[in-house]
Amino acid sequence: MHQIFFEQYVNGFQESPLDLLSIVTEAKYSQLASLDYTEGVCRFPERCHIASVNALALDSIDKRFLLSGGGDSSIKLWDLSSKEDTFAIAKEEKADKNIKNNNRNRKLANGPIYEPAFIIPAHSVHKFGITHLKWWRDNGMWVSSSYDHSLKVFDSDTMQPVQSFDLKSRVLNFDFDPSGSSSQVACCLDGGVGGVKLVDLRTLADSQTLGGGGKQRGGFGYMLSCAWSPTDPNVLVSGGVDGYCIGWDIRAANGCLFKMDYNLTTGNYKNSDRKLLFYQDIPRAHNGGVNSLLFNETGTDLITLGTDERIRIWDLTTANKPLNKSINFGPLVRNKSTQFVQMCLSPMLETEMQYLWFPSENGQMLVYRIQDGKLVCRLTRRGPGMQSSKMHTVVYGGHNSVRYYAGCHDGSISVWGYMKDTDFANEPLRIERDGNNDSVDNAGEDNENGEESDNEGKTILDEIHDEMVGKGKK
Repeated sequence: MHQIFFEQYVNGFQESPLDLLSIVTEAKYSQLASLDYTEGVCRFPERCHIASVNALALDSIDKRFLLSGGGDSSIKLWDLSSKEDTFAIAKEEKADKNIKNNNRNRKLANGPIYEPAFIIPAHSVHKFGITHLKWWRDNGMWVSSSYDHSLKVFDSDTMQPVQSFDLKSRVLNFDFDPSGSSSQVACCLDGGVGGVKLVDLRTLADSQTLGGGGKQRGGFGYMLSCAWSPTDPNVLVSGGVDGYCIGWDIRAANGCLFKMDYNLTTGNYKNSDRKLLFYQDIPRAHNGGVNSLLFNETGTDLITLGTDERIRIWDLTTANKPLNKSINFGPLVRNKSTQFVQMCLSPMLETEMQYLWFPSENGQMLVYRIQDGKLVCRLTRRGPGMQSSKMHTVVYGGHNSVRYYAGCHDGSISVWGYMKDTDFANEPLRIERDGNNDSVDNAGEDNENGEESDNEGKTILDEIHDEMVGKGKK
């Protein structure tokens, strides 16, 4: 950062505006917090769904339309551009309150509340809980899966299903080619012959099953998660309930490309002559089910999450098979459920280092640096009774916003990101209940003269970021 700011005085300024913007964005990751019940910040209703929010999907083009799927089988569409943050208005109201009465317990002015733009009622399209949602590359359609054994394709204009597949088993997870060059959808089922079932949206047929038939017939058992390579439309990776992580070539009937082995690392692969134990038939990536897979943008690294409460990063650039990078993410990972967990990785071009957002089962949001596994932030939710509610999914808002959205078990959607008002972020919360209404009060302190700190003003990095984003919009 010092090189960027002072190079102009030594050798002349050589960096592009995008480099400066990435520095500003990365600086914001040091001031992360829960933005629920924060004045001036747009938030979602307290109960977006009657049951848990199992799936979230944000469109990849405009980063505007957010889909949420609940355990009550309902699906809602949220327009994130319908409301705007009101930081300036909230600060003026806050200043007026401090002038009128110097009260140490100041009541928070909640920000604007999103309203659903479209609602698919419960039991109208899907009969049981939603397991996964995802937009197609051009936003013209989106796909949903459910515990009712169905995979449905929706038209984005009418928000009505145009095609439905009955897969005869609960669909735990699905994925398709992010480049849009392949029309096949990979589905993970918890019944039938196991493996990964490929459904072709062009021919409307079940094209094939990868690794099916059960272990006695050479299969790999049931799969919990799958991920399509972002660079190769023919490569697919799936994670099994027994800890297997298999790479597939969808062009071949028996297209197993590799099997991941967590004992094969980047440090010992040249001298390793390890053989499988007598009770092992297939090398394992985890000592438990693999319920989350995540590629980086270039497809060189794969992040896996197991029910053994381990996060592992694999190097896919090797000639033979993926290697475990042996990056330690510490003892705070909590993941025992076999339900699919959607992690999120910050964009590669927005910051110098990438950050992994992991929704832990104990209700905390853990933010790691994937380069070394260092824990950057350990965040908890703000609001009445929200600290202990676990989260199932997290997505990124895009456009250097440093704002993330998480689906929670209590039916709410939590907002996370950069806390602009640092003084306000460090103040504890006090919950007051008036009848049936919950109000959140701030138990922070003013100085002796009843004046607030001057740190509420914008920093230099904030001004640079706002100026560059404003020019980009023009």
